Amino acid sequence: MNSPEPGTTGLVFTPVTPGDYDRILPFTSAYGEGSCQLSPVSMFSQAEKYGDAVCFLDGAMYTLRENLCGGGFRVYLAPLGKGAAGYAAVLSDARAHGQRVKFESLTEAQAVRLEEAFPGRFEITEDRDLAEYMYRTEVMAAFPGRKQRKRRYEVNAFRTVYGDRAAVRLIRPEDRAEILSFAHEWEQENKSTHDAEALERESRMIAKQMDHYDELHLSGVVLRIDGAVKGFSYGTKLSGVHYDTIAEKADRNIPHIYKVLRLEATRQCAMDCRYVNYEEDLGIPGLRYIKTAYRPEYLLRKFIAAEKE
Repeated sequence: MNSPEPGTTGLVFTPVTPGDYDRILPFTSAYGEGSCQLSPVSMFSQAEKYGDAVCFLDGAMYTLRENLCGGGFRVYLAPLGKGAAGYAAVLSDARAHGQRVKFESLTEAQAVRLEEAFPGRFEITEDRDLAEYMYRTEVMAAFPGRKQRKRRYEVNAFRTVYGDRAAVRLIRPEDRAEILSFAHEWEQENKSTHDAEALERESRMIAKQMDHYDELHLSGVVLRIDGAVKGFSYGTKLSGVHYDTIAEKADRNIPHIYKVLRLEATRQCAMDCRYVNYEEDLGIPGLRYIKTAYRPEYLLRKFIAAEKE
């Protein structure tokens, strides 16, 4: 999809690259409310799904989701940094293309600001499947108290069984090839019970992130048993308050391994943040059950806003 020529709306969008990280992060950190969608890592590494392209203009950042445009709509994330003027600029950009505006993944605060700026102009609906799960880091790092007693017991049971045979440490450059090999094996083993197309897309995303691990400021842990990779988890800081857990995979045949991964990834990567974001459940019943069972501190509610005719 072509962007307008400079001088029409002023918004000229270019695809996100790893080199945009330092330009994007100040906006998403200040205005993103800890949303994983509003992250330079997500914008770059999920280009296949969303086609995110950005524009920086007059102290604001605009994001176009090129791959979602269609059906008479031009699709955006919330403009960051300009308030009502930013939303007005987005409407002008859509008009220059003869289309209406649709906003994806608005937070509740962003949806309220949009309605205040353009009352009655948008059909705003909540999408529960896109709500993001936020947990206190001190809870995920220790599973304290009576409510988390079972998980604490299971972590200890894992350690009793595997002892010194198991090691969890920060991901190093020399680990990345083995992590990719393990991720591929995990994908093949789970295709029959999961959305195969989504798993393939996720594998390509993981490969892309491993290729640009340092540029994207990723951090994570790898879990080995008897020297072999049996699990990994990694993510990135969204701000001084929120850490985003982007990917985690583990051998499902090993009891309690995911609980160990979550605890250790939080301890080793996220303790200087207040919350760990475990992202959406996408409406998958089993995933929703697990994420709810960990007792999130809160859900970051998400909304879609489609301009009315």
